[in-house]
Amino acid sequence: MTVAPYRPEPATSRRRGGVLRVLAPTDAAPLDPTCAPASAAPFVRLHTRQLVTWQTARDVHDWQAVTPVPDLALEVPSTWNAGLGASHRSYVFHMRPGVRWDTPDRRPVTAHDVVRGFKRMCNPVRPSPSLAYFAGTVRGLAEFAAAWSAEATHRAADAATLAVYQNAYEIPGVFALDDETLVIELARPALDFVQMLTLPAASAVPAEHEAFVPGSPEAAAHLRANGPYRVWLQRPGEWVELVRNPAWEPAADPYRRAEADRVELRLSDGAGRADAEPADAPAEVPVAPAVGGLPAAEPVDCALGWVLDPYLLLNLRDPVWADLRVRQAVALAVDKAAVAGLYRRHRPGVPVRVAGSLIPPGNAGHGTADPYPTLAHAGDSARARDLLASAGHADGPPLVLIHPQSGCGPEVAHACAADLTRAGLPTRAVGLADATYAQALRAPATAGGWQLAVAARVPDWLEHNGRVFAQAMLQANPVPGGANHGGYAAPEVDALIERALDAPEPWRADAAWRAAAERAVADVAVVPILHRAPVVAPRRPDRVDGIRPLPPQGYAADLTAARPEAGE
Repeated sequence: MTVAPYRPEPATSRRRGGVLRVLAPTDAAPLDPTCAPASAAPFVRLHTRQLVTWQTARDVHDWQAVTPVPDLALEVPSTWNAGLGASHRSYVFHMRPGVRWDTPDRRPVTAHDVVRGFKRMCNPVRPSPSLAYFAGTVRGLAEFAAAWSAEATHRAADAATLAVYQNAYEIPGVFALDDETLVIELARPALDFVQMLTLPAASAVPAEHEAFVPGSPEAAAHLRANGPYRVWLQRPGEWVELVRNPAWEPAADPYRRAEADRVELRLSDGAGRADAEPADAPAEVPVAPAVGGLPAAEPVDCALGWVLDPYLLLNLRDPVWADLRVRQAVALAVDKAAVAGLYRRHRPGVPVRVAGSLIPPGNAGHGTADPYPTLAHAGDSARARDLLASAGHADGPPLVLIHPQSGCGPEVAHACAADLTRAGLPTRAVGLADATYAQALRAPATAGGWQLAVAARVPDWLEHNGRVFAQAMLQANPVPGGANHGGYAAPEVDALIERALDAPEPWRADAAWRAAAERAVADVAVVPILHRAPVVAPRRPDRVDGIRPLPPQGYAADLTAARPEAGE
């Protein structure tokens, strides 16, 4: 099946060029794609490419908007084009000609660069947040990552040592037959493997990146691009400036454009943006914060891609949560109706539903079971106190509830802290700058650290996506990565996740995803609070045309197609 590429809008009086300014969270800068979370994909898209990607859509109901299209690859492998084996475990990709690196010699991007990207996502210093997806899917990748991690315990973590290991060993299931042909073999068939290949972690990586530790400031300062823009200047944590990549050929990239002369990412630590902008300031496009979404966004009239926003995450490594009854007290204490009211005030017009289940509507494995219902969803402090008393819970230091400073994070956290305190669990809300908050989730402390966190989960893709909630948030992973920041581990849930991953039919997978999520919510691994409809940025913000959403990337705008006003 051939999918038509994105077609530009009819010409207008506004010419190509100008400066596009993007207001972005601190941890979403276009740094090394190896370390970029899925939420950074709209920024990574500016300067990197993957084997397959997404196209924008005028109508988010269009099936083409949620179907991966070939990017570095000439075709999406299928049984029809002989790229997908009969066992559905072997994928053959043929590289697109004309794609080049931003290097002095403008070297072609090859299959070996994609292999290097897969290896680099396994690095033991800053492994990819998406590693858990690939480790459970690609043949030999989990073993490669585990062996590298074991080796790193008695070796230096400098770039040269990492490069030596990376080049000395191979991932059995990822190999190049030649410069133009790549083979990826799976440990088992996966309904969503092509969708996984759109993630930043699956980007091609040039040999030049081996000179730097993944995720380091040095790596960020020496990125080589193969997309329409390249990183030109930056001040870590404050701003990044990208300019057009002279090595990029539009004819070899059917799904990206380079409408702006320059893209400026203004990075926010969550404290908010400047109050006043001069009349001649560059055109701006906002990006959604971690919790709450965009205040001026338009809701999407579509059943796909609802968001778990917000939820409470419990750091189960802390002994305070050893007794299930204490965790159940948390689930009963939260006044979810009040949080829904808060969202409706700050995000008017965006549909929200009180959540009793983990997986939101419009995602594989969604269910409606609520193991801890309360009257009018207003919480039940009395039942929570009774559970604490039966557990013999003793008063101790206040629990620490961390939250991002951006969006609705502070208000949600203070409301939940008040509910928990009222129920007999004194809690203190602690706000963190967005990048610090993300780091705290990646490496949670045990005693003396945080016990709870306000978080949100946006699906990383929209079809066959049960793993983006249940696997990422619940599986006791043998490798780093995923969103299981609380350290939840339950053999029964892991078995259900494996059953879903092995299922040959979507309906069987959905049933297993739903069962895994229901068990984890009953265990109070997390406390779902709201399901929120997806939103898109305003279609025509001041002085910007061409705003088109990428539905599988959280309905974020395709920044390569955004056309700032550059004069008449």
